[in-house]
Amino acid sequence: MKTLATFLLFAIGGAALAALASFASYDALTAHTRKVPFSYPQLLLERVPGPRIVVDAGSSSMFGIEPALIEAAFRTPVIDVADNGSIPLDMKIYRMLRYARAGDILIVPLEWVYYTRDIVPLDFIDKTPNEYAAYYASQPALQRLMFAVQHVSLHNLSDAARLFMRENLLRSNYRQIRNEHAKWPYGDRKDDHRRRSSVDNISCADYIAAAGTMPPVVEWAAGKLAELQASRGVRVYLTWPSVAGTDCYSMNDGKLPIAEEARAIFSRHGITVVGEVADSSFTPEHMLDTYYHVDSNAARLRTERLIGRLQDAGLKAAEGPFRPTATLAEEALRALEATMQPQDVVFP
Repeated sequence: MKTLATFLLFAIGGAALAALASFASYDALTAHTRKVPFSYPQLLLERVPGPRIVVDAGSSSMFGIEPALIEAAFRTPVIDVADNGSIPLDMKIYRMLRYARAGDILIVPLEWVYYTRDIVPLDFIDKTPNEYAAYYASQPALQRLMFAVQHVSLHNLSDAARLFMRENLLRSNYRQIRNEHAKWPYGDRKDDHRRRSSVDNISCADYIAAAGTMPPVVEWAAGKLAELQASRGVRVYLTWPSVAGTDCYSMNDGKLPIAEEARAIFSRHGITVVGEVADSSFTPEHMLDTYYHVDSNAARLRTERLIGRLQDAGLKAAEGPFRPTATLAEEALRALEATMQPQDVVFP
């Protein structure tokens, strides 16, 4: 019996040490890849000072919102850091908590999958060594430990080590940031040439999946955003994603059940919910490559409607002079360059 107890003790101790080693290794390796952010929107989030208006969700908001219109209406710098709907909701929230500045205004048009899914997709895990390293690092230490234990494989560790050893990684990230800055200085994406449907074999309703059971993580997210409002004076506005297609929604008396459920949860936590689902719903001719990606005409109209809803909710233009996003973005880029080796900021 004593021998068995000793064996179990050593087995548990070994497992714990292995978990801690995996966590420490992953932390150290991904810290290197975060020296230069993978993307330009992440650079804006990290280095543009507040107060700012920050748009954050999945790719629907990359295409479906015009930051310049919001900046002009509210005389406040606007950065669009929305990226990918495959990122888990808790990771989205952790990044918001990590980078929110005092006085920021946070606009959150979450895609419908955020209200029905509570999983960590393999695609997200595989990209945490570089593309999604900032999401991984935004978690508190205990959550990072749990993430490493539950999700990080030898394959992920080897990818992180390979990136750590890659001599041109930071230069490659910087090149990508420079290219994105030149095309989309606010961090959003506008590309009406993407009219090549990748959703021919799936209906709009099935693709956006605006129905289902709300997981507990949604209530948790609302609570965390409420804490952010209270602790840092951030104002959070929840709204709805841009969609273009036919028969995307099944409405009851003009209301979408999942939207009304989300509205009730966030409102209960003191989060302002603005607009109706119809404000950001468009006909098929406005669709680009997926139902969540709308063209620039739809984005302009959707943003004008959003501005009106925000004004109705009490958001007012800042008084006095302000420094525009373009100026702050240039300064952020120069500040990044100042931290890099000279050879990494010069390329053909």
